[in-house]
Amino acid sequence: SGESGAGKTESTKLLLQHIMNLCKGNSQLEQQILQVNPLLEAFGNAQTVMNDNSSRFGKYIQLHFHKNTVRGAKLSEYLLEKSRVVQQDTGERNFHIFYYMCAGLSSEKKEMYGLLDPSLYRYISGRFGTQDVAQRWKHKYQEVCNALDMVGFQEQEQVDMQAILAGVLSLGNVTFEPEESNGSVKVSEASQGWLKAAAVNADVLSQLVCCVPCSPWSPLVSCCCSLCADARDSIAKVAYGRVFGWIVCKINELLAENVDPEVELREIGILDIFGFENFAVNRFEQLCINLANEQLQHFFNHHIFQLEQAAYKEEELPWETITFNNNEPILNLLLAKPLGLLSLLDEQSAFPQATDKTFVDKLNSSFKGNLHFQPGRGRVLGFSIIHYAGKV
Repeated sequence: SGESGAGKTESTKLLLQHIMNLCKGNSQLEQQILQVNPLLEAFGNAQTVMNDNSSRFGKYIQLHFHKNTVRGAKLSEYLLEKSRVVQQDTGERNFHIFYYMCAGLSSEKKEMYGLLDPSLYRYISGRFGTQDVAQRWKHKYQEVCNALDMVGFQEQEQVDMQAILAGVLSLGNVTFEPEESNGSVKVSEASQGWLKAAAVNADVLSQLVCCVPCSPWSPLVSCCCSLCADARDSIAKVAYGRVFGWIVCKINELLAENVDPEVELREIGILDIFGFENFAVNRFEQLCINLANEQLQHFFNHHIFQLEQAAYKEEELPWETITFNNNEPILNLLLAKPLGLLSLLDEQSAFPQATDKTFVDKLNSSFKGNLHFQPGRGRVLGFSIIHYAGKV
């Protein structure tokens, strides 16, 4: 555990290398397991203002052993930050793989995928950097391809995967305008090319995103176009999330143990999560990430302090009691039902007339006097949580 950039992912890689070395083997399975981390980093990590290689998802790697030999592995992924696909804050980038593809694909492959100059794509905001950076990304792209080959992905699977990612970038450039004849919204003429590049069937995709009735004389035309843009971004996020989930499922298929079901396997599990975050503006993702860190902190407190000290006391060993900050009240603030923060968010989300303000007002009234909750100052629609690691 630790802050973003503390070294959790690097430690995970070193741990895996060390364990594989202790197995004293050099089998293909062991090499495949070592390639899992750099492969998932390309699709699940991104540059943030705190860390150039920040994990934007959590992963749990289970290594299965028999007689000191690794026989298989299983991977679980949690809470991929899909919103990053469609929007990044100042000084931040999208997931690495988009930049690696733009830098590493040959001209022929780019033409095959319909991939154009990276500066044209809204989802990566033209943030491509210097020639040196592009060269480094080109090298990283080759590493990803080698990892895909090593783990066991077929060539056609790799082609399909990259075609979807190129389609996601094109989808981000689709814009909308009112249809004057029937008062609906349509894909703008200027972005018809992007729509065709994004979909196998452009008509079906167009119907999916242009499902909001609209009058060209209504003041809500811009609102309808905005709703269509939200639908477009939602499809992009889901598509990327499905690709990521498919990669994890495929890895699990390829690394599954091939042993007699009667054989008892031992297990080592390594959990590598997103680090505690505190930005100038903290959104729902940061709340979820910091909640996960709070839960881990509570787990450590319980096992390292409470259970250990109870064992020492039971065995009547000499022991000087260690005091620690119990963060259970913060977890109750966030998770309690029916009056925890997340329960109140669920409740407000179900009300048709609810707004950001009604949600914040509800929090302010529900948690008045709570030592771990601080209302926003002035007219800012926000609030602060006093976490174990600081105020966010």
